[in-house]
Amino acid sequence: MRVRPRPGVEALRAYRLGVVEAPVKLNQNECPYDLPPDLKEEVLAALRAAPWNRYPPMRADRCREAVASSCGVPPDHVLVTNGSNEAILALFQTFATGGVVVLPEPGYSMAPALAVAAGARPHGVPLRSDLTVDAQALAQAAQEHRAVVFVASPNNPTGRAADPETLESLLQRAPGLVVVDEAYWGFSPWSPLALLHRYPHLAVLRTASKAFGLAGARVGWIVAHPEVVDAVGRVLPPYNVNLFAQATVEAAARRPELVAQRVREVVAERERLAAGLRSLGVQVFPSDANFLLIRVRDAQETFARLLERGVLVRDVSRFPLLAGCLRVTVGTPAENDAFLEALRAAQEVAV
Repeated sequence: MRVRPRPGVEALRAYRLGVVEAPVKLNQNECPYDLPPDLKEEVLAALRAAPWNRYPPMRADRCREAVASSCGVPPDHVLVTNGSNEAILALFQTFATGGVVVLPEPGYSMAPALAVAAGARPHGVPLRSDLTVDAQALAQAAQEHRAVVFVASPNNPTGRAADPETLESLLQRAPGLVVVDEAYWGFSPWSPLALLHRYPHLAVLRTASKAFGLAGARVGWIVAHPEVVDAVGRVLPPYNVNLFAQATVEAAARRPELVAQRVREVVAERERLAAGLRSLGVQVFPSDANFLLIRVRDAQETFARLLERGVLVRDVSRFPLLAGCLRVTVGTPAENDAFLEALRAAQEVAV
């Protein structure tokens, strides 16, 4: 007998990345800097001292306390997860199963799939022509469908953060939970965490992958009202964050000066890279993240020419509103220079 998935899952496309390696890898919005050796040694010492034959702390208590402190909230406002995708899935399972999730398009590509995985129906709302969030249209759709709202701010792949007035307008009109995925926290001039005390139906998501530079650890966390945290905690499996991940994120969270310095370096490189791209006649969209969205004459051809020269970026030209666009992670100064040189050469070939 053939076993078939339920209809929503059967229609999903598996997440595929295509080319995954190149000498200059600027396609996944990773932090260009690894943890310093002394911090790695601190983590390894903690792991050597811990029993590996026992389960880790069930709710990652010490890690939770560390990231709560970094967010300026009490620990009961935080739930640590196995990456922010687990956080998104758990929130949808808790508040949206059997219902609708309203979300901007284009936006974080995993969010619609996670809505389907949770037994909900994703409902896309187009961004404005300037690639900013249309709060009025999102709120209207949320009211119509009695839906959970999901917004990434800064948005991926566009790089723009929703301004405080836009998010407040949405929060004031949304009939239920509003999830703001702040994966690119630190790179934006403001944080939606500032709105938490006024809106108990707001849940903010953060990840260790970007500002902390810990994509390999796979840790995220939900920051929300304790009632939301408690409800989602009932859905999550116990011991969901492994020993290595807990120790690594705890150590990084207790070094805010290191994180702040990394963010400053990336933001400075982001502005330098943007200026270099503009000097080549490339359209560069405003960014509040650790990547740039650019528009070129032929995205697919440019992507291929860059890859020939050892530079891997992300082709997002098939996304709504993003014809001709590529997404480029801000790398190290050397990586960014290599990208600019490869792009210059690609343009010369195309002429």
